[in-house]
Amino acid sequence: EVSSEHAIFGLMKDLETSKVSTQKLILDGMKMEDVNTLISDALCAFPRTTRRLSMIIHEKTQGNPFFCLEFLRSLVDRGLLRHSLRQGSWEWDAEKVGLENTTDNVLYLLSNKMNGLTNEVQTVLKVLSCFGMKVNGNIITYLNSTNQYAGIMVGIEDARSSGFISMTGEPPCYLFAHDKVREAAYSLVPDGEKHEFHSKLGMALINSCKGDDLHDATVLTIVCQLNRNLVSLKQSSSSVCIEVSSLNYKAGVIAMNRSDYETASYYFSLASQMLPDDHWESNYELSLQLNIATAKATYSTGDTDKSQAVLNIILKEATCIEDKLDAYSLVAFIHHSQERGEEAYATCQDVLSQLGEDIPEYVTPEQSKRFIQETTALLSDLSKERLRAMNEMDTSMQTVVKFLAFMEQVAWFKRPEVAPFISLRIAKLTMENGLCKHSLVGFIQFAFRCCSADVPSLSSIRVGCKIGEVAMSILDDQFEYSEIKSSVVHVYSYVHQHCYPIQKVAESTAKGFELGIASGETLSAFFNAGQHIRLYIIGGKRLPDLLRETDRYLSIVRHHRNTVSKAYLSTYRQTILTLMGINTGVAIDEGERIDATEQVYGLRRTLLSNFHQAFQSFWLGHNERCHHYFEKLLEMTQGGGHQRILATFYYCLNSFKLSRKCQLIKTAKLRQISKDALTILREAEELSKWNYRDKKFLVQAEIHSYEGKVDEAEAAYGAAITAARASNFIHEQGLACEYAAFHCKRNDKFEHAVNFFHQAKLCYDEWGSVMKVDFCIRQMNEITQITRS
Repeated sequence: EVSSEHAIFGLMKDLETSKVSTQKLILDGMKMEDVNTLISDALCAFPRTTRRLSMIIHEKTQGNPFFCLEFLRSLVDRGLLRHSLRQGSWEWDAEKVGLENTTDNVLYLLSNKMNGLTNEVQTVLKVLSCFGMKVNGNIITYLNSTNQYAGIMVGIEDARSSGFISMTGEPPCYLFAHDKVREAAYSLVPDGEKHEFHSKLGMALINSCKGDDLHDATVLTIVCQLNRNLVSLKQSSSSVCIEVSSLNYKAGVIAMNRSDYETASYYFSLASQMLPDDHWESNYELSLQLNIATAKATYSTGDTDKSQAVLNIILKEATCIEDKLDAYSLVAFIHHSQERGEEAYATCQDVLSQLGEDIPEYVTPEQSKRFIQETTALLSDLSKERLRAMNEMDTSMQTVVKFLAFMEQVAWFKRPEVAPFISLRIAKLTMENGLCKHSLVGFIQFAFRCCSADVPSLSSIRVGCKIGEVAMSILDDQFEYSEIKSSVVHVYSYVHQHCYPIQKVAESTAKGFELGIASGETLSAFFNAGQHIRLYIIGGKRLPDLLRETDRYLSIVRHHRNTVSKAYLSTYRQTILTLMGINTGVAIDEGERIDATEQVYGLRRTLLSNFHQAFQSFWLGHNERCHHYFEKLLEMTQGGGHQRILATFYYCLNSFKLSRKCQLIKTAKLRQISKDALTILREAEELSKWNYRDKKFLVQAEIHSYEGKVDEAEAAYGAAITAARASNFIHEQGLACEYAAFHCKRNDKFEHAVNFFHQAKLCYDEWGSVMKVDFCIRQMNEITQITRS
């Protein structure tokens, strides 16, 4: 029914180019027998009597159902198909019907039919066709109130009685009977007059609805008409141009609320084109709102250059600090996403200085420790009841706390020694001035710091978990915070990972990514993406699935030029490839390492690199390399919290391997390493049995095995396997089976060893690690050779 130039074919090509999975459905016309059934039923005649007529119609229409019916109607209109009252049946002359000229397009029939209508009905069809297949009744009501289209309701009734349109719903909508009917109606408007016809409709609607609070659908409908002829409208009076610009701005806001930032950017661009040259002087409020919205929309689509350019204009033209705050906030976000941390920090510092807040340039370690203690004292005893009873903070102070909260996040990367001062300042301002959602964000960020202490302790993690849980509860109960929810989800995940199943926390960060993309908060969205992959690497998700998710995230992150998340995700990708057995030559690809080193904040990058170098080496069996990088990581005072707990676990297991392999670790040191690891894991288990119980049992098993306590070791290995299975840690279940197999092998229990290696192989196969599967097969073959000899 459509030609190769139709837009649907362009869309299909774009989807194919973007590798979006689609399914094509081939809709053939009806078979001749089906056409005969249709016609015999319509004419109330026996199928055998209508067969020849049906053959003729099928040949002319190719079985198109709508075409068949329209062709029948055209035969009735021309008297070639008529009802005989005397015979009480329909009559036709098959020879004459066969000689009828037709085309391969139903438009020919419909256009001929419409040309015979009155001018009033033709006008109605032309007007309705400009709005598409469906027109809301309120649009018709507005048009009916204008001089130009007065009486349109009468024409609509005539069009309905002719079968071209129908009315449905409440409030009513007017629908064309078929897309071909609408296409034929639109063809009544000469091609050279279409743009002007649309703009006249738009202007008529503007004039008739002035002063009304318009629904979103009405705004979009009017804008659609106006934008077909903007070049001519630009020559109109200043007031018309401003009105058209304002409506396009409203349409852009509607698109942003629907998370359609590309369309929003398009509307904002058109709105800017309609503004006069002196718009900052003559239309300051519209100019300010439009430019801020443009900057946000273009940032959300990944066009940071365009966004930055618009932000520079705002900061130049806005007349007061209050009008510049949104622009400053987005400027800081862009700097942070591109790892220009000093610029992001300086932006926040500059704004806070203008708002009367002074941030110290330097904080000593002693001061930092004291600030943490003071903040802990202020927040650790906070209850939900006390927070609910607090007054709401005034708007101006909320702005201060908002910038402090974001500055605290940036400081974590660039000025970690200053972050405790900012946390304390947020807490004090809240106690003195009341509560706001940004206060609670600051509390959650402080909870994160408590859980990421340099040397993890049960008490500090408990405090962090309590503060975080209370703050999140109040945020959910009392505040609407959709615009920052992605950021909150990301930060809270670093608290939640200590006391909640890792897989559940990973799922929440995946939702945080979607929330961030939907709200345009792409910086937090990409941080959530990185946390999602990190948690699932240590949570044991199937590696091929995890690789696909990582590649999906990376493609989006690269488009948005977010270098922070790109570097983290690239490192995670290398780890996944290594675990799968695809990249076993080096722990982190050299090209990615150079790129990431230049781009990621140095200290955080070093922590990331050391952990993943060690983690990859552990699973590869490169024990000396693993030992080297874990010692480097554990020597760093900043590598605290969850990462340090995991590092301690793997460092301990690797130390047993090294001790048995080459005696590089003396017995006294090994005992201290295993004692420290067991202490940390027991404390962590008190917070989350799900996350840490299997790890504790495996360390216990290795200690018993090393000490020659065979039975105790076998019981502990069994407990580790059971706990890992219960927590869905398929990789650690395989690891426990592997270590149990080596224990049995060392004690000449070869049959048990083979059984455990087989169980490990099954686990690793489910995990998707070909490398570890091959390792287990080699071990089983080796034992078989030993037993045979």
